[in-house]
Amino acid sequence: MLKNVLAACMAAFVFLSASASATEVVITTGQQGLTYNSVYGVNLASALAEYGYQTTVIPSKGSLDNLDKVAANAAQIGFTQADAYQYWRQHHSNEAQKVDIIGELADECVFVAVKKDSKISDESDLKEGVKIAVGDPTSGSYASWQYLQSLEKDYAKAETYAKGGVRALAKVTTGEYDAFLWVSAPDRSNKFLDAVNQEGSGLAVINMNGWHVDDKLPNGKPVYELKKAVTASGWLSDSKVKVPCTKTLVVANTDAGDDMLENASTVLLKNLSRVLGNSGK
Repeated sequence: MLKNVLAACMAAFVFLSASASATEVVITTGQQGLTYNSVYGVNLASALAEYGYQTTVIPSKGSLDNLDKVAANAAQIGFTQADAYQYWRQHHSNEAQKVDIIGELADECVFVAVKKDSKISDESDLKEGVKIAVGDPTSGSYASWQYLQSLEKDYAKAETYAKGGVRALAKVTTGEYDAFLWVSAPDRSNKFLDAVNQEGSGLAVINMNGWHVDDKLPNGKPVYELKKAVTASGWLSDSKVKVPCTKTLVVANTDAGDDMLENASTVLLKNLSRVLGNSGK
């Protein structure tokens, strides 16, 4: 009799433990304090918590790091640039079977800063003999450049440096690098654009509109769209550049559970403004 009671208690414990773990959702985001982490991750976690999930938001090194974590189920949900996702899929065909797109967020655009009056005036000058810093190897900006290099042969001839941060941007002014590439939302301030726009910086953002890319994501949507992005607001008019823009995708591990995937997709479809941080604006 005692054995039966103990067995029943053990079975109940295992069931409850499994149920508890099934409600845990880890969301892998981006660098601490940046949009993926402090806006998208926090807001999505808050929305999912209302469905009864125990959510944890963790920082990461960027899009490629997020994709690796989601594929390994170290995180159930993550954020990635669409071009980074496409680049990652090309190099991780088996792991990609475990990653599904469950939502789409805002635009992110590819910006390139150069020294004013330098040998680079637009994207056609990004070729052999040019030194460009593009961000850390696990960052979305690094993936963007690698992907663009696969589409544009001249880009592949440039000298690429896996260096990021304002420190790398500053080296454009000293001539150590000829250009610096980053990816950010076109309608949000960021540290790189702020640095370029500082009076006396000697830097400028160039147009990136001299190419045509019609590559498609698995959902049939284009990887890039050419758009005008404001680089500086003016009294009479704004300064704008033409840049390739991609979408922020929300991806999930296919083994995360049908209910969780359904609920997360519902949040992203019906409550997108909340996740984006636009509620009440």
